[in-house]
Amino acid sequence: MYSRNVFEGKRLYQYKEYAQARQAFLSAYEAEKNVTALAWAATTSYWLNDLASAETYIREAEPKAQKSVSYFRVTGYKALVLLRQGKKDEGLQVLKEYVYAYGRSFPSSNLPWIDLMIKKGDVDIVKLQAVLEEDIYAYEEAIGEFESTRTGYYDRNSGAGSGGGGSVSP
Repeated sequence: MYSRNVFEGKRLYQYKEYAQARQAFLSAYEAEKNVTALAWAATTSYWLNDLASAETYIREAEPKAQKSVSYFRVTGYKALVLLRQGKKDEGLQVLKEYVYAYGRSFPSSNLPWIDLMIKKGDVDIVKLQAVLEEDIYAYEEAIGEFESTRTGYYDRNSGAGSGGGGSVSP
């Protein structure tokens, strides 16, 4: 039930059917209290402009997200929620944590741009949404590839990536 609902939620998300996707993710979470379903419920809530629900799901997911594939989804969307709520300083601080952690985990050509935005304190929320989503998707796909095939960026024997990414400072 869990896997089927997560799969369906992601399919609906691709088609921007956010309300239905959120319901699928919440059903998955009811079936199995897994941080991934909660992180996706927060993501869909954000895109539904339901920032209060997104914040609630993020708060619940955060303690479990630290060592999960959903860490960047939870942290990235936490920054977006805070910024959209007008909490600029808090949002930029969370975004700074995201950039530092992502840069140590996976490569991204977006990190220098995000880092510059943080340093300037000038947020282009539309572009930020797009680049965060792009990076989060790339990371989750790489983890999924490694978990299912033991190949790709995180395959330490292939020499492809061997973990670690950019050079952005905290």
